[in-house]
Amino acid sequence: MTRKTLFVTLGGVAAAAGLYLLTGRPFLSEQPYAEREAELASRDASELSPPEMLARLQKTAREQPEAPEPQYYIGLIMRSQGRTDDALRAFQSALRRDDTHVPSLVALADALVTRDDGVVTQPAARLYDRAWRLDPTQVRSGFLSALPAYQAGDVEAAEAHWDKVAEGLEPGDPRLGMLEALKGSIGEEDEAGGPDDSAN
Repeated sequence: MTRKTLFVTLGGVAAAAGLYLLTGRPFLSEQPYAEREAELASRDASELSPPEMLARLQKTAREQPEAPEPQYYIGLIMRSQGRTDDALRAFQSALRRDDTHVPSLVALADALVTRDDGVVTQPAARLYDRAWRLDPTQVRSGFLSALPAYQAGDVEAAEAHWDKVAEGLEPGDPRLGMLEALKGSIGEEDEAGGPDDSAN
C-alpha cells in the first residue's frame, strides 16, 4: 500500500451539500453582469455547473468579506477540479478570516497531502492536530496528526496520541471502529514492508 493509496483510504468525502446554502460573482460573459447575476441567483443551486456555483460563491464572498465559509466552499470546488494550488489559497483565505474554522483546517491539510503525493508532512500534521484539538470528534484528523511521528519510528508517541483521540469516545461509538480501521491500515502497510515511495 503506497502512502498515496493510504491517504485516499483514510480520506473522507467533503460535504458538498453545504454549497447549496451559499450564493458569487458571475464570470460568464454571455449576458450583462447584473442580468447574469440575477439569473444565477434565481436558479436552484442543484442545477448550477461548477463555474456557475463558483460565481455564486464569489458573490457571497464579496457580500460577506469576513466569513470563512464562502472561501472554504470555493476551495472545495477548486480541489474537485484538480486545482490544488488554487484550493490551497482559498482554504488559507478562509483561515485568515477565522483561524478556528475546523472544516478549513482539515481541508487545507488534505490539500497539502494531495500536493505532497499522499505524504502527511509536519505542516499538514499541525493543521490536523489543531482541528482535532478544537473539535475532538475529528477522529480522522487526530489520527493523521500523529502519522509523521509513527512513520519516523516514534511508534510509542504516536500510539499514545491515538489513545488520547479515543479517550473522549463512548463505547460503541462508530468513530472508535474508524480509528481501529485506520490503525489497521497502518499495520497492513508495515507488514507489506512499508510505503512504496517509487509509486509516488
